[in-house]
Order: sequence, then structure tokens, then C-alpha cells
Amino acid sequence: MLNIQNLTYLQGGIPLFQQANLQAFADQRIGLVGKNGSGKSTLFRLIRGELKPDGGELSLQSGKTLAFVEQEIANSSLPALEFVLDGDVELRRLEKILAREQHDAAWFDAQHRYEAIDGYAAKARAAQLLDGLGFANDALERPVASFSGGWRMRLNLARALMHRADLLLLDEPTNHLDLEAILWLEQYLARYPGSLILVSHDREFLNACVNRIAHLHDQVIDSYSGDYDDFERARAEKIAQQNQAFQQQQAKIAHLEDFVRRFHAKATKAKQAQSRVKALERLTRIAPAHLSNGHFELEIEAPERSPDLLLRAENMGFAYGDKVLFRDVNLILRSGARIALLGPNGAGKSTLIKLLVGELAPTSGRLEMTPDIRIGYFAQHQLEHLDAAATPLAHMERLAPKETTLALRTFLGRFGLAGDSEDRPVASFSGGEKSRLALALLAWQKPHLLLLDEPTNHLDLDMRDALSLALEEYGGAMVLVSHDRSLIRAVADELWLVADGEAKLFDGDLDDYKTWIEARRPRETAKPVEKPRQETAAPKPKKKALLSKQAKIETELAAAQAELAEIDRRLADPATYANPAGSEIQDLNGRHAALAARMAELEEDWLELEMALE
Repeated sequence: MLNIQNLTYLQGGIPLFQQANLQAFADQRIGLVGKNGSGKSTLFRLIRGELKPDGGELSLQSGKTLAFVEQEIANSSLPALEFVLDGDVELRRLEKILAREQHDAAWFDAQHRYEAIDGYAAKARAAQLLDGLGFANDALERPVASFSGGWRMRLNLARALMHRADLLLLDEPTNHLDLEAILWLEQYLARYPGSLILVSHDREFLNACVNRIAHLHDQVIDSYSGDYDDFERARAEKIAQQNQAFQQQQAKIAHLEDFVRRFHAKATKAKQAQSRVKALERLTRIAPAHLSNGHFELEIEAPERSPDLLLRAENMGFAYGDKVLFRDVNLILRSGARIALLGPNGAGKSTLIKLLVGELAPTSGRLEMTPDIRIGYFAQHQLEHLDAAATPLAHMERLAPKETTLALRTFLGRFGLAGDSEDRPVASFSGGEKSRLALALLAWQKPHLLLLDEPTNHLDLDMRDALSLALEEYGGAMVLVSHDRSLIRAVADELWLVADGEAKLFDGDLDDYKTWIEARRPRETAKPVEKPRQETAAPKPKKKALLSKQAKIETELAAAQAELAEIDRRLADPATYANPAGSEIQDLNGRHAALAARMAELEEDWLELEMALE
């Protein structure tokens, strides 16, 4: 479907990609990973045709359609529902034809196609997308321009999902989502009927959504079969093998060089020495490989001594005017406590953090803080309060005026702000660089208590792993709000649920929380639509016969799915492409397409039987 061969692309005259290769086939879900700056977003722009390669081939199979999330924040007066429906370009084209008064051949063709794509249920599908992404029913008719930037990005995502495309490109789709919407999106993408290329820094989201990893590094793209965890294991093994080969080659080189050194001047050995010089020249040098977290060695230290009791909330409540977020919150936070806050978007998690740090005051009850404790507070809105004109080094010098420049530079380097990053103004920083600076400023203070509101936003996987390790080692108390489940599982000892006007200990783990969310979500139902042509219903077959047909279809589906998985595995295996002139790849693609078509037919038949049974 997508073919990238020997891709070369220069950025400022420097190769970002050089002889890079990637193929995407039907029904594949590819996770695109790599360090910030490795070219993930640029590759998406190349696929979309916004940029042109400097060499090689990049092509989408003829007739295949592409969908992606617009990064520009829309400022439309359209109602949210209509804005999302516009994402289905074919649907809108057919609606224009069907709106004509003249019922010619084109009109009847459009009518047939409209029924085939289930156009009558399109509004119900759009409403389900918006519901899954957290929009209330009364928000569907609100104009797009009335939503905040984050919610408009959700509308852009819903609009892209509405597009029935063969290949969907998603670049960090979870950035503006809470955990509830992320869990819904995982389930949706698992059922997505096309192919998918996904950029994400969320390990669990990748594991749930992809069956192949494309790793961008050193100007090339390596492919691995499986999810992100499989990729990490396979990459570690590959690097271990490369390092072993490197050590063996170094020993061989040392032996050859030693022979040349010892015998080059001896007439009897001169010819042999010369042959070894030529052998050294011909040798393709193996570079040492490294598996690291991007050279980040984060450390967030707690004070050597800390009071046992840090804060106490008694019957604490907070309201914005008549809107009560929560009431009667009782919390005793002691040294070493590690709490993660869960709850629906807007329930008050960030507000509770702001109360604990003192940005807001309770509207009822009381909150007592132990005097002289240091609080390390991280929130996304704080990034905008950094001095845009100052460098990271200047920020650190204000915080620690008596410390040496070398010590401050070394400290910043642990947070990935070494080299020229230390001397650039914050105004030129990416979101990830600003987050790393804010974390560095926080860590320098050695806080008794960390209050972290979405600390992993804008951080890549390497930096997230480094932060997770640092928080695991941190000896102080912590209250965390995050949609990164890997981070929550790694660092939290207690889960608190903020929902329905309450904030209290949650009796369960993240899997139980997922069940709690699903129980609250209303069952998705599509309203019946009146079709223009009614057909006389056939007599209902007996239930036993229907169940028997269903069982046969399920058996065939299971066999087809197993075969399709094996074909995906072979197509993702680099060894399959060792002989490009052979017919194996063509045969696999042909069989893949046939199986996908047959499975679609079987699923349609199964659904018809299910409706008949109901």
C-alpha cells in the first residue's frame, strides 16, 4: 500500500533520511518510534506530499486513500457534529449528488454507493466518535470556534477518524486526551478497518494498538515485528549481537595490526605483512552499538530529613460559583506517600493539585501544610511562565547564584540540556525541552513533596523512561496526575479517584479503573434511520439454523485471522525481502488482500445473522 525505498531527504543540507526503506501493507498497524528530531513528523509530511524527497521513491498505491489529523486548530462556525462529518469526503460528495432534484443515472449510482457505505448511519457514527473522545451530547451542536484549543484538536482527531481511509496517519493522538479518551481510542483503533501508522510516546498505547514497529535512527528505518515491548527486546538482542561482533572484529584488527608492526620490515615476511595491510583496508568496520535512555541520568533527590506529616485536609471542598467539584475530602499526606489521581476529564484532578500547592484556596473545610517544607510543582501552564528570553543556564543561575557554572551545566546535561541547549533562549525551545527545563528547576530544590500534573506531556519515550526511573528512586512524597499508565504503574502506591463530587481512595488497580470507566460509558447505539426504499422482510429462519451458520462463520474467521497473522509476520520479516526479484512478496500480498476481503464478507454475514437472532 505504501512503498518507501532508498528515501533520501535533506534538512538544511544535512541528511535526515539516507537510503531509508519502509513498506506498509493492508491491515498493518505500525508504530513509528525514534528520538525527538529523528524525523517522525517529517516522514509524515513526506507521505502526505507536503514535502518532496531528495532521492529514492515514496508512493501510495493507486486508488488508496489517506487520512491524517490536521495540526492547525480550526476556527470554524460549523457545529461540532457537522465539522466531524465533513471528514468523510465521499459521504459529503454523495450527499450533494443526492440533493439534486433530477434522478438520473448518476443519482441512482450515488444512492447505491450511499447505502453501501451506510450513509444513513453516518451521523450516529460521528456522534459515537465525539462521545468516545469526551464530548457531552449538548456539545454536538456548539460551533467549533467556541471550544478551547485542546478540544478543537479532539475535533480534528474525530474528523480524521470519520474519514474511511485505507491508511491513517496519527501523530501523537493522545497529547490532548485524558485517560478515559485514550482507553476508548485504543479500542477504536483495534477495530480500525484500514492500515495505521502511529507516532506515540505512550508505551502502553503502542502495545495496545500496533503489531509492528518502525524505528527511525541514524538516518534509516528498521522494522520489527510485534508491539513496542517486543521491539525493545529484539533491539536489545540485536545490539548485543552487534557489540559481540564489534569486539571480535577489534580483536582481529589488533592481531593484524600487530603482525604488520612486527614483520613489515622483514624481507621474509614483507609479502605476508602487505597482504594483511590490504585485509585491513578491505575490512568493513563494525561500529559499537549502544542501548541507552538517550544519555539522560535524571535524579530527583529528597531532603535527608523530612517531617512525617506533610499536609492534612479535613472536610475540604472546592467550588467554582455554584459548581461543586468536590466536597468533604479528607487526606493525610505523610513522608514517602505516592499517590496517583484518577478521574474523568473536568472532575477536578488538576484543581486538587492546585489546592495542595496553594494556587487555590478551599471554599470549604481546611487544608493545613507543615511549615518550611519544599514543594516541587510541575504543571503544563508553568511552562509558559518560564522566562522566554533567558537561557536554561540563566534560569539555573537565578536559582543557585553561588553555584559554579560547571556544576550547573553538568546538572542541566542530566536533563538533556547539554551543549548549545544551555545557551539558547527558552523562546526557541520545543515543548519537550521546556518540560525538561522545568523538571531540572524542580529537581534542584530537593523537594519534600512532588506535585506533578501531566509531567510526561511532550517527552519522548527515552525521557519518559528516565523520569520514571528517577521517580521510582525519589525518597519523598508524591501526588501525580498522568495519562501515562506505565508511569502510574511504576511509581504510585495508592490510587485516588476524583469523580462525582468526591476525592477518595480507589479500591483497585488500573485494570479495575478501566472496568469502572467502561461501566459508566453508555452502550453505543445508532438511531434507526428511514431508508428511501423498503424491502419486504423474508420469513425468519429458525434460531437453531441461524446459530449453526454463525458457528461455521466463526470457525472460518478464526482460521483466516490466524493465516493473516502469519502473513503479517512474514511481511514484517526483513528476510522476506532478501530476494526482491522473487515472487514470494507478490504472492503474500495477493493472499493478504484475498483474506482481508473474505474476512470482510464473513463479518458482514455474521452481523446479518446476529441481527436476525436479535
